[in-house]
Amino acid sequence: MRSFISAVICCCLTCTPVFAEWQRITDEHAKELEHYLDMQSVKQVGPMSIYRQVQVLSQGSSLKQQSFESTISLHEYDCMSAKLRVLQVAGFSQAWGAGDKVLVTLPASNANAWESLPDTSLGQQTFDLLCPSGKDD
Repeated sequence: MRSFISAVICCCLTCTPVFAEWQRITDEHAKELEHYLDMQSVKQVGPMSIYRQVQVLSQGSSLKQQSFESTISLHEYDCMSAKLRVLQVAGFSQAWGAGDKVLVTLPASNANAWESLPDTSLGQQTFDLLCPSGKDD
């Protein structure tokens, strides 16, 4: 019985994308790709907690070119400098982060590199949601 409970707990910890409460971030310009944020995953990190990390689920027809139905990535926003970097990406064979999981390797030149906010829903719209004042005091 004890091993059964341990197995259930272990399964629940490894299947977090299924239990995430995804909030859609709308983008009028990218109808072929949808983005969702897991607001329960938001963490304050870094010096003086100026960074915000959030899990992002993306799915749509443009991902099928990469043989994925969906991806879940870890994005980090710098609330002081209004910048973004992608820390980790995993691709999935089914929608909503389900099915077989493949870790996607980021290009070495882009790994952990801070970039200006993109002109998409993952840019200013998400930044304003995670860093409401624009700057942390």
